[in-house]
Amino acid sequence: MKRAYRISAAIIAAMLIFTAGLMAGIFCSDDESPATVSVDPSLSIERIGTPPSERVPAISGISRNMLRPGYWTTGRQDRLLFSAEEIAEFNENNPLYVLYYSPEKGRSVKLYMYDLPETLDGYIVKTLIAPQKAKDFTSGGKTAYVNGRASDAAYWDSLVKNCAAGSIPGTVDPVYAVSVRRTVSYVLPSDDFVSGGPDEKYINDMVSAEVMPFTGVVILHESADKEWSFILNGTVCGWTRTEDLCICSDKDQWLAAARPESFITVTGCEIVMDETAVPTASSGMVLPMGTKLRLASGTPAAVNGRSALGCYTVEIPFRRDDGTLGLEQALVPASEDVCEGYPAMTSSSVIGQAFKFLGRVYGWGGTLSSNDCSGFIRQVYSCYGFELPRNSLAIATLTDLGRSDCSEMTLPRKRQVIKNMPAGQLLYMDGHLMLYLGMDGDKPYVISSCASYIDPQSKEMVDANCVFVSGLDLLRKNGKTWLESISYFQDRDY
Repeated sequence: MKRAYRISAAIIAAMLIFTAGLMAGIFCSDDESPATVSVDPSLSIERIGTPPSERVPAISGISRNMLRPGYWTTGRQDRLLFSAEEIAEFNENNPLYVLYYSPEKGRSVKLYMYDLPETLDGYIVKTLIAPQKAKDFTSGGKTAYVNGRASDAAYWDSLVKNCAAGSIPGTVDPVYAVSVRRTVSYVLPSDDFVSGGPDEKYINDMVSAEVMPFTGVVILHESADKEWSFILNGTVCGWTRTEDLCICSDKDQWLAAARPESFITVTGCEIVMDETAVPTASSGMVLPMGTKLRLASGTPAAVNGRSALGCYTVEIPFRRDDGTLGLEQALVPASEDVCEGYPAMTSSSVIGQAFKFLGRVYGWGGTLSSNDCSGFIRQVYSCYGFELPRNSLAIATLTDLGRSDCSEMTLPRKRQVIKNMPAGQLLYMDGHLMLYLGMDGDKPYVISSCASYIDPQSKEMVDANCVFVSGLDLLRKNGKTWLESISYFQDRDY
């Protein structure tokens, strides 16, 4: 039954304004937000937003209201999780790197993407490429399936040959580049779907990591057929299509494109650039959450024959015919889900961002233009300026995020610690990273991008392959609940 309320027009208007901001989860401000923000407890769940109908399935025990961000924010204390200064300090203290083994030092050495020497020893590049990884796919008598069919030795030999490791010189000059669209990198120079079984549809073992639009990467080598570039991308290396990259003239141009000082951030799950009446590189381009678009200097009256009224004018990187970086002006309507700079990272904002992915397909390593568990967290946190590693365990164990090991805690103690956590922070169990929503009664709840889980009632495996809300009573293959399996959580001193 729907209740009828007699409310003045002024109150209704105020409610609508508040609801719009809360549902979006984004409050952009140039001023530092207070550490605690009061949320009006008188606002009912119904006024926050109509819950989905019964046509939208949910996990057993999850009510329809729980599928709205307002359920987790209304009447609950909002907190500033990280200030802009703290995020900048985090990035400075936790620069992205890859590891390689140095025989000279007898140990693994870190290679920082933003602090590379002018030249690299060719041995380092060969070590990172590691063409012998092709043997891992079929080691121990395993059969690797390529696009659903059993592979043979000739297939893997061809990929190793295309790596052209023998042509790597004694010293290598890093080439700074920017990605021009969302794509992925691969373990070997091939975008074939490789799996351990012919029926696998989601987990491509050839995938290394996603490469987001306008991300700065470093090219270390190219394939024999000239179609692939081996890149350093933060905390991972891999092969990506050369046509998806544009080469910068120097490191300064690279930094200006990848880390602009003045920009807007995509805060929607994604936005689609307007199609243009004249040929442009950005026409119809899909830009995912966290994409930064450099703002053009000045405010032109028109761009590409179209008035700039009501729009941000941005500069979009594109690949020129000679492979170098070009910048193209484009318009982004102010009505799009974007924010000038970064929004304030409050609990309600993070929850609002996370819910924009509810129901989205699971995308291993960024495939299907979507996210796995760590990619989901990276995209949400990137809205606030965080630069996080690829691996879920690497994220969970970052000390400056407030890492705490709870693997040896008793279950009651673990539940109490989680209860005291601010919503919007992270929980981790082996192989899976989740975003904490809060407590409902004495039960903690999370939202995550997950391939599968075991239903606690039926004890059957469920292939979810999407972003969903759940309690921590779901089961793992070892029979333990998710709550029992939590090994790391964030615990910052406020």
